[in-house]
Amino acid sequence: MLYVVLVGCAVVLTFAAVGLIAAQRRLVEQRIGEIVARKLACGRDALTLELGALREENGVMRNLLLDIAENEATAKVGSDLPEHVTTKIAENRIARRRALLGEVEMVLRARRTVDASM
Repeated sequence: MLYVVLVGCAVVLTFAAVGLIAAQRRLVEQRIGEIVARKLACGRDALTLELGALREENGVMRNLLLDIAENEATAKVGSDLPEHVTTKIAENRIARRRALLGEVEMVLRARRTVDASM
């Protein structure tokens, strides 16, 4: 009978210890959650600014891609035009393509510079 009482006490003590450890773990997780929420609240302004900058860069790149698509859409030139006009159109299209690619490169370099400074 003594062994049964001792085993019963050991089982109850084990369950009590496991419950205490679980409660402590939940308390620590709650504190970590509070700390993360506080840090996010402090850094929210910086995140909002960065998100605004990313949206602006996204708009710039979208406009550049639309310009490139429009430039390539004008590639089809009628065959009834004189040779010097077709040559001039092709030269203008090539110059516009170079300018657009230069703008894209400038935007990408500016973004790399910002990323490197962080």
